[in-house]
Amino acid sequence: MKLSHLTNKTLLTDIKNLVGNERRATLLILHHLKEIDRRKLYSDLKFSSLFMYCVYELGYSESAAQRRIVAARILRNQPEIGHKIESGLLTLTNISQVVSATKNENEQKKILSEVEGLSKKQCEKKIFEITGNVLPQKESTKRVSENKMKVAIVLTDETFELIEKVKNLSGKNLSTDEVLNFALTVAVEKIEKTKFKQTKARTSPPPAEVKRTVSSKTKREVYLRDKKCSNCGSLKNLNFDHRMPFALGGLSTIDNIRLLCEQCNQRFRMRARLRANPKFNIDRFLKEQECRRPPP
Repeated sequence: MKLSHLTNKTLLTDIKNLVGNERRATLLILHHLKEIDRRKLYSDLKFSSLFMYCVYELGYSESAAQRRIVAARILRNQPEIGHKIESGLLTLTNISQVVSATKNENEQKKILSEVEGLSKKQCEKKIFEITGNVLPQKESTKRVSENKMKVAIVLTDETFELIEKVKNLSGKNLSTDEVLNFALTVAVEKIEKTKFKQTKARTSPPPAEVKRTVSSKTKREVYLRDKKCSNCGSLKNLNFDHRMPFALGGLSTIDNIRLLCEQCNQRFRMRARLRANPKFNIDRFLKEQECRRPPP
């Protein structure tokens, strides 16, 4: 696009109008993201989170997606900051910094009023003056080879001392990677045993399938079959879910139980519309569930 024909006055006026339009569009995007998050609509598109949806469906960079998500969620609890975002008094970067500094909603509200119109560095300084806390450093990852990642993280003294203790107790010259691999392997095995009942099956008869509680045997079989969210493929916060809701007669059987991540689980609950609703059509609901059932 060539703009050389524009006068100086027109050029300066246009850019100011465009920035205003950009801020209004940003606020509108935040309101849309807020509602999409409330409905968990990204789960329908098989994304495990709003973040994944923003990055892979909307095409935002990871940092841009995170800033918008943080702003959209704080806008839900503090709608009064909307006009400040539109006017430019509050930037998405500063909002993200405030949320990183404290999780207390009242404190966030107070700090947001103090950082209006400040630059990023000025905002960091003001946050430190109010809270006495330095903003946490972000973790960074970078692939250095086909099977290796370079990760930069900040550890507490306690965690670092535990790593060193494992190295000393082993009597071997272990690397930090080997220590973490060992520790995480033990942690995964423990979680699988407790949450997904990955232990030897007992000879006692399983509980009646008409109960809402899922038996240990069913949990073992479902976990071995699915291993991940059966809707979006996420491994985060997995839960056992009834394909056919228990309230509609669904049994706690292997065929009717599936693994869903927390977000997909919440979305499917919304879709089930189990609250009193005279317009709820059970036949249509059953048909929808059958269509979404993954192939064996």
